Amino acid sequence: MSQPVQSGEPITTAAELLDRLERRPDLAIDCDLDVTIDGTTVNVLGYEDLVAVDCPSVRSAVDLARRHRTESMDAAAALASTGLTAELRVRGVPLARVGDGARPSRLAQWLGLGPVELVPEGALLAAVTRRRG
Repeated sequence: MSQPVQSGEPITTAAELLDRLERRPDLAIDCDLDVTIDGTTVNVLGYEDLVAVDCPSVRSAVDLARRHRTESMDAAAALASTGLTAELRVRGVPLARVGDGARPSRLAQWLGLGPVELVPEGALLAAVTRRRG
């Protein structure tokens, strides 16, 4: 077993990073940002322990997830170790969650997505509703 890294020493392994993160207090996020990624504007909302990326359409959410894919095991571990949950939404409707508050679904495991909580009814609802404005 590796020795804990002292605070001034550089971290050299993922295990050392996770160990150091486990000893830190949980993070609290507070933000409301409009961000343009690959030509698509998304809204990033953060409050307390949830960071939500809200896309304008199901297609843009799927494209964003495909183009900027992250190893879900790594993302889930990093988010959980800091007490955070990330959520992918379309017009306010949740499609998927990963991290501390996510409850991984069998469907996500079957699809090879790792420890992701899918919200299948969210995809249907997001596909049939339109943003008012």
